[in-house]
Amino acid sequence: MDKNKVQRLIIDLEENTMYGKWSQWKPVSDLPGKMYTEKLIETCDGLEITLMARDDSRGIKIIFPYSVISYQSTEEENRCKTLGFLDKEYGTDFYAKWTLFEVQDSALLKWAREESIYGGCDDAIEMYRHVKQFTLLTSDEFIDIITSYDPEIQLL
Repeated sequence: MDKNKVQRLIIDLEENTMYGKWSQWKPVSDLPGKMYTEKLIETCDGLEITLMARDDSRGIKIIFPYSVISYQSTEEENRCKTLGFLDKEYGTDFYAKWTLFEVQDSALLKWAREESIYGGCDDAIEMYRHVKQFTLLTSDEFIDIITSYDPEIQLL
């Protein structure tokens, strides 16, 4: 194998390790496809995110009633490499027409596990195996949430 092919394989492996394995998350049936963020509220108890369809006809409220491990909101134009990865690995329709995703084996999940105060404890390592990443790819931003439980869902 020539040197360029080997370098491309290494880059592909690094991208897959960085971005993880994405799947469309469908917690309830009859969800709108692409939605925008109407409201994101963080309290000492948890996190509440309201997403609405582009035509405002339907929506969803995602409620994390307890603390989440981490969340971040990033404008879409600052995640161009992620969009490029998704386009290459899954195709444009996979993410352009859907908002809710679950991500496995990403660098963000790895970081959360390693940074945790539980990182060195054997019991906690088992607990942190069940930590999840939900990514909401709305019409104009990414919201990444790291949590140890599934949220409550309300259709609007």
